[in-house]
Amino acid sequence: MTAADAAHAAVAALKYTGERMVPEGADRATFWEHVYRYGFASRFVAGKRVLDIACGEGYGSAALQKAGAVDVIGVDIAEDVCCHAREKYGIDARTGSAEQIPVADASIDVIVSFETIEHVSNPLRFLDECLRVLVLNGRLIVSTPHKGVYGADFPNPFHCSEMTEDEFSRTVCARFRKVKFYSQHPRSAAWWSPRTFVADVTPWGKFPGFARLHRSAQFRLAPRRVYNPTAEERNSVIDQIANTRENQHPFLNPFALRPRRKRNGEKPTYIIANATEPCLK
Repeated sequence: MTAADAAHAAVAALKYTGERMVPEGADRATFWEHVYRYGFASRFVAGKRVLDIACGEGYGSAALQKAGAVDVIGVDIAEDVCCHAREKYGIDARTGSAEQIPVADASIDVIVSFETIEHVSNPLRFLDECLRVLVLNGRLIVSTPHKGVYGADFPNPFHCSEMTEDEFSRTVCARFRKVKFYSQHPRSAAWWSPRTFVADVTPWGKFPGFARLHRSAQFRLAPRRVYNPTAEERNSVIDQIANTRENQHPFLNPFALRPRRKRNGEKPTYIIANATEPCLK
């Protein structure tokens, strides 16, 4: 088999397993969660050198490139996945791990790392690697599932470092001086908050008729919470990422990233950190 044949085979063979988002096969929540995360990251990459750690299938790296990044490097631990990303999107996808990033020191302006840190045994070592490759004024955008909220019913056996919100905050703030936190996909919300209509569970569910009202509100206010992505949306995932600003409606969209405010009583499934001003070692 020639190298070209192997590359084409890799494109055809990549399947959705639940661990990597594959646009053609991902479930509704996984698809839109990743679309909106990359849409958020796209705001910060214009004119920047960008590293996408755990780039997977490659659609996110391609979207960051379309958003104006001058250079995008994708890194994934699986060579067949990197081959797929190179063949399908033409991106610079390199085989490597989060704890040994195959990138030169101080060569990256922005690192994007979605659903990666919980897969490494030593999160601080991963962040140290990020500091090594970032320039002095670099930025890290990193997300992780919220321990105790994510996977409450079905724990993920591939996660070895899931963190609570406080643990994640302490970990990131140990390596960056300035950090803004965001929430995504509310598992639940306070009884008095209208966000309860777009949350997965609601305290009002025990009242007769509310379940129907809850579902009806989601159909009207947050259709992406209810409907599966269409074939057209899946095939145009990069355009969907680019269009997230037009389709934010963050108050009524469970997948849009919102500044984290604990006082609203919301329990998000994911926490995202936007970190700058790396600490000097």
